Amino acid sequence: MNHHPVPQNTLHAVGYMMAAVFLLATMDVAIKVLVEDIPSLQVAFLRCAVSAPLFGAWMLVADRRLFRTQRFPAHLSRAGLGLVMLWAVGESFREMSLADAYAIFFAAPLLIALLSGPVMKEPAGPVRLAACAVGFIGVLVVLKPNPGTLISYGSWMALLAVACYSGVALLVRALGREEHSLTIAFWFTALVGIASLPMVAPVWVPLAADHWPWIALLGVTGTLGQVTIVAAFRRAPAGVIAPFDYTHMVWAVLYGWWIWGELPDSRTWVGVAVIVAAGLFVIHRERSANRRRSPVSPD
Repeated sequence: MNHHPVPQNTLHAVGYMMAAVFLLATMDVAIKVLVEDIPSLQVAFLRCAVSAPLFGAWMLVADRRLFRTQRFPAHLSRAGLGLVMLWAVGESFREMSLADAYAIFFAAPLLIALLSGPVMKEPAGPVRLAACAVGFIGVLVVLKPNPGTLISYGSWMALLAVACYSGVALLVRALGREEHSLTIAFWFTALVGIASLPMVAPVWVPLAADHWPWIALLGVTGTLGQVTIVAAFRRAPAGVIAPFDYTHMVWAVLYGWWIWGELPDSRTWVGVAVIVAAGLFVIHRERSANRRRSPVSPD
């Protein structure tokens, strides 16, 4: 099925990205709660087992042709990276607080911005890269790195998740040029669910009644988060919107305080301020550049 190219709109892309960050941060809370009792791979399977039928029903109602894809090998590659990413995220959440894990995850926007040039032929430019670097300095302020922190199992799993996420994000951008957001999201959850089932079946942990509300939250936020993040990457270059992943830290701080009673210190707040400021600078500069390049919008 051929789709018209999605109009490129930085502001819309950032709006989708901010919604995706909230939804996926909420999903991460459910993951962190569940991995206390359930293997990480089983949690990844449960997420997909709930999300894939939701995507499928949505597509049946909207347009059955959305199930068709001309880029199945790319979907397979994205699912393979995604499976490892979801497992690594669960492992890191079991070992670390949300804020500490996110601080390492925030290497991803910088890596995406660096790779978007050679991989996607969308170079971020020196000013945008500098803004990503400033945001990452804010991450280091929050993380307070020391040998014990950076060599831990949880930290290594977070770094593995970063590498996989960067590949997944760039594949979303490539697929989004030709395929619908729902098509991309459906095949991701379906393929990850199918691949993870034989791995998780031998070590399956029976589910308790108090797990099910968290599983429902996991599925709904994961579904909506997938759609919104794909929509974001289809509407702007990866290097432009990737820095807005940094706002995950705001939700990590709020959820950590609300659910686990983890109150951040002043150093954490300084780091979060630097991270958010760097992201806001990127969008301000992009809007200014767009006005200079195109005084009259083609839309």
